[in-house]
Amino acid sequence: MQYSYSTADIKRHKECVVVLGNFDGVHKGHQMLFKVARQEAHKKGLETVVFSFYPHPTWVIGNQPKSLLMSRRDKKRMVQHLGMDVLVEYPFTKEFASISPEEFFTKILIEQLKARVLVVGSNYYFGRDKIGNPSFLKGLGKTYNVEVHVIEAVMEKNQMISSSQIRQLILTGKIEKANEMLGHPYMIVGNVVQGKQLGRTIGFPTINLIADPDRVYPPNGVYATKVKVYSKTFLGMTNIGYNPTVNGEKKMIETHILDFNETLYGEEVEVDFYHFIRPEQKFDSIEALQAQISCDKERVLQIFKESVNGIAK
Repeated sequence: MQYSYSTADIKRHKECVVVLGNFDGVHKGHQMLFKVARQEAHKKGLETVVFSFYPHPTWVIGNQPKSLLMSRRDKKRMVQHLGMDVLVEYPFTKEFASISPEEFFTKILIEQLKARVLVVGSNYYFGRDKIGNPSFLKGLGKTYNVEVHVIEAVMEKNQMISSSQIRQLILTGKIEKANEMLGHPYMIVGNVVQGKQLGRTIGFPTINLIADPDRVYPPNGVYATKVKVYSKTFLGMTNIGYNPTVNGEKKMIETHILDFNETLYGEEVEVDFYHFIRPEQKFDSIEALQAQISCDKERVLQIFKESVNGIAK
């Protein structure tokens, strides 16, 4: 998959299907847009282009900047996994936010991307003051001979799937429901850093990832997880928090990988979250912490034993 983060290096040399959106989380609704784009591209012999923005528009013009469901690296991985040909993250600035919908349509979508087909969700807005909506987009499509597909919101148990809804579910620790709407596990991907190595001394060595301040995280606590490393998947238990028992000061993501003893410093790992075990707590002693972790491990094993198709209930 080709990737661009630029205002200049996005020009395409042949017509394409363009999917428009922020795609935070790459949830089931986004996946439906990609599916339609792939179908149209296959019928017409075109390539698929995902057109997104960075930074998130709320960071530039919003009063309440949104924390993201996934990092840029995670999003790129997911878009590629879903079979798209090109991902463009267009730099979002106040100057760009001020352009008219028609200027965006003509100068970027047509002149630079050579869009022949556009795919958007029914709640997509674009251009200055959000004047551009799907109906406006269809009108421009007729004027400039660009086919426009507006896809209705995907529902999950009578609830509309949206990044905002999933964000709230994760913040309140409802991991299973968030995963249902995402269509994949909530994940944290990062490179392993060296920690205090306390876990190693008590029989539960951990891999450590630094929390990204721009991400949304579930409540501090212990979770049943799966860890992908070296193209293999292992069961794990992950603690998000500050390690109050040993007076930790930095928020970390610490994962004990079951039946795994290799050193992974510097390696990229993916931690997938399935089930909330317990909140983070401060113990009176290291021995009490060790005993609780043993209980947590048994709980994790039981959860995955009871799971269906590898998805924890």
